[in-house]
Amino acid sequence: MPSFKGRLCRAYMRKTSNFNIYYTDDVVAKMNRISDKLHNEDYPEGFEFHKEQTPNGTKYERLSRQNVARNGRLILYFHGGAYIAKLFGYYRDFAEDFYYQAGEAETIFLDYKTAPEYQYPTQLNEALDLWHDLTTRQGYQPDEIILGGDSAGANLLLAMMLKLRDDGEQLPLGAFCISAWTDMTGSSKSFHENYGKDVEFGDLKHPVMSRQTKEYLLESDIYSFIGDADRTDPYISPVFGEYHNFPPMMFTIGGDEMLLDDTLTIVEKLKKENIPVLCEIQPDMFHIYATLRDMMPESQHSWNRILKYIRIMYHIQ
Repeated sequence: MPSFKGRLCRAYMRKTSNFNIYYTDDVVAKMNRISDKLHNEDYPEGFEFHKEQTPNGTKYERLSRQNVARNGRLILYFHGGAYIAKLFGYYRDFAEDFYYQAGEAETIFLDYKTAPEYQYPTQLNEALDLWHDLTTRQGYQPDEIILGGDSAGANLLLAMMLKLRDDGEQLPLGAFCISAWTDMTGSSKSFHENYGKDVEFGDLKHPVMSRQTKEYLLESDIYSFIGDADRTDPYISPVFGEYHNFPPMMFTIGGDEMLLDDTLTIVEKLKKENIPVLCEIQPDMFHIYATLRDMMPESQHSWNRILKYIRIMYHIQ
């Protein structure tokens, strides 16, 4: 049973952030309203904040501690929101935790172009462009970088790693995924069985997903970033990828998510390749619950485990 604060957060997410197609007239507009509401130009006190671009025009934000030299630790983070939501200010608070609790790491957030105007492979190309700029012009080594991402950002993280591996390039030191969105075919068991429990994308009043509902959902604007591409392409649906030669990874996922198996399938693939992997499943929790951090015990526990994973990867006592 979730904590009292956990129950409050579940109720709040159901009321304000449910994107079920039968209750949301315009998914894109609602995503943008929420991201606009959370957007600001604030950043943690004592940090430097810069909006920058690669030579090819890929936008990103850099947060680092004032008057502190680069120390060889960088968190490269990809935000979520179905590739529709824009990067907003709430994410910048993550940089404070990454600095103080994860080895004084610098943080960079990719500010990718959003759907439905920009579709695959736009975001993947931008992620690769930023990666190559960081590891060439800016002088970061791949084994200094840990990737992080939530939802669509975790999709992008995995797709980029698959592409780098397939191209014979060095992968980052590690990566953590929060509620990864990895299967654009909606073919998993949890996609159907958790439809009546998922407070953000499911339908608690009509818990059985019909064939018509599934088809309607998969053709909705939530999946607009795909365009006409093949949904089974591993760079679009990383659940269909192979995971040999990957670095140690960590995943967090809510037990009530329709996307539960999106994570569990990849975790099993990593294990079969003997890749060290941590996976935390929080019972009764919802999509990207871990990003709420100190708002409830469940998210704080998972967020602390992410920070511990980062410390372990950087060999910090």
